[in-house]
Amino acid sequence: MMAQKNEERAQLFHHLVAKLLYLSQRSRQDIQTAVAFLCTRVQHLDIDDYKKLACVMKYLCSTRDITLTMEADERPKWWVDSPYVVHSDMRCHSGIYMTLGKGTTYSTSSKQKLNMKSSTEAELVAIDNSMRQVL
Repeated sequence: MMAQKNEERAQLFHHLVAKLLYLSQRSRQDIQTAVAFLCTRVQHLDIDDYKKLACVMKYLCSTRDITLTMEADERPKWWVDSPYVVHSDMRCHSGIYMTLGKGTTYSTSSKQKLNMKSSTEAELVAIDNSMRQVL
């Protein structure tokens, strides 16, 4: 009985994280980092992961009146960043953000596929990963 309840909670967690992933890629870029982390936890859940999911859901409920606004400026601007070794498997995380003036035109947050030896190397991999979108 207890195992069945845990399985149902795990399926609910997976279902909600999948919906958040869709939402974060379409209209709510402000939750991308939190959703990227939750996606890494779908296979190995603990009680803290449910609490983090609840925090994201509360944030969404309290900010549902935020609108997606974009305005053009004279030229696009890109930001790429990568903190060094933030995941338990010693991998880094890349964040990419582009704007044409006001509002986000493109953004992504993802775990890097390689292990790095330094923060400089992590930054270079993040830049290399983002060049397709920049060009």
